[in-house]
Amino acid sequence: MNFNIAIIDDEPAARGVIRNILSENCPLAVVVGEAEGVAEGLAMLQRERPDILFLDVEMDDGTGFDLLDQISPLEFNVIFTTAYDDFAIKAFRYNAIDYLLKPVHPDELIAAVQKAQQNTNYQLIQRQIDNLINANSEKSLHRIVLPTGDGLVFIQTKDILRIESLGNFAYVYLVNGDRILASRNLHDFEEMLPVPAFSRPHQSHIINTTFVKKFFKDDGGYALLTNGVKIPVSRRNKDKFLEALRG
Repeated sequence: MNFNIAIIDDEPAARGVIRNILSENCPLAVVVGEAEGVAEGLAMLQRERPDILFLDVEMDDGTGFDLLDQISPLEFNVIFTTAYDDFAIKAFRYNAIDYLLKPVHPDELIAAVQKAQQNTNYQLIQRQIDNLINANSEKSLHRIVLPTGDGLVFIQTKDILRIESLGNFAYVYLVNGDRILASRNLHDFEEMLPVPAFSRPHQSHIINTTFVKKFFKDDGGYALLTNGVKIPVSRRNKDKFLEALRG
């Protein structure tokens, strides 16, 4: 069954790249509309009913966030495209939203389309987008979305006590005692979470430094958390960890 695609990007060449990749690799994709900015994009989306929207972050008359802030309810999936590896990228990761860095790679675009086709829970997508818009307006990331086997879990970063590696997954321990198995590895969390609020004292652990009660040099070094859990501190990460504790 065919699925409809809309593209909003102020660069004609960038729109052409997406069109060509879809044409060559996604025979069921039908591009139903294109636009080069926020105002034109809003008018186009009112006319067309895309299943997936490719949306540029920075455009001449505003941002992709500005456009989405004017659409409710959201009834399509969104794949962002951006040439910038900045705050927006971190916000996408925080909110488990797909994005493509320009120049767009065909394999990454195809994978993003396949994922978007399977995700039709628009209420959940709306919540992710709302979190993203709020984060962009405040230029701060207080909320994180955890992909799990059951769906997505929305939590405040201040409620994270610690994170423990489990291969390509990780256990996220919350202050209230809950434990969540997230479909993200520890490196992903390390890139996303703010420092010095969060620090990685050991290859298998990230901790919220707010909840470190004491650091002990015994047994090679470990951090005692306020809930009594001991987290090992490796020699390699010790100096960086102590610097984070000092703030």
